[in-house]
Amino acid sequence: MSEKSPEKSTLSLVHSAYLAIEYKIVTLEFRPGSLLTEKSIIDAVGFGRTPVREAIQRLTLEGLTEVRPRLGVMVSEIRPEDYPRAIEPRVTLEPLLARSAARFAGPHDRETIQKCTEAMLACAASGDTLGFLQEDKALDEAISNAAANPFLPRILAPLQIHSRRFWYQYYGNDGLSTSAEGHAEVCKAIVAGDAERAAATTRELMEYLFAQSKALSA
Repeated sequence: MSEKSPEKSTLSLVHSAYLAIEYKIVTLEFRPGSLLTEKSIIDAVGFGRTPVREAIQRLTLEGLTEVRPRLGVMVSEIRPEDYPRAIEPRVTLEPLLARSAARFAGPHDRETIQKCTEAMLACAASGDTLGFLQEDKALDEAISNAAANPFLPRILAPLQIHSRRFWYQYYGNDGLSTSAEGHAEVCKAIVAGDAERAAATTRELMEYLFAQSKALSA
């Protein structure tokens, strides 16, 4: 049985640290506008200094944190007017990703997407917003992995994260069922390999979220 290479293990630790910090930012445990020390972040997520530092670098590139030399790490503020700005590009780009995922997803990808969908629906039914957000993140990654396009996820991932944080800040449990059902329709099309249906249902979902975001910032 082959062992993981040191490089792969390091990358896995960095990604795990990234997910842990991102989750605390999205769910507002790390409050918008707060200044955190590196040690407090390490203590909160339970990873070492190196993976945490690399994760923070990535989050800074995505606009979620800002490193203040000798002071700490600033968590980005939330402004209502930025919500539609995060969603609008997704109206165009997410359907492209879904279409590609429907075309290129393998059996493992389809199984993962199906499991994420079922978990999202269950979280929505029980009002588990935190679980819903975790499954939404897992689903975004599963669709990105299936799409066989390394460029779209690099653009979309930061927008998806900011969108989740806006949702949690302003809506919480509201609209979970509608969102879950919309995601389920997208996933059904991807799993079935129906590229055009995947694109169409994704656009419908994104247009719903965009209208919601505009109503908030009006």
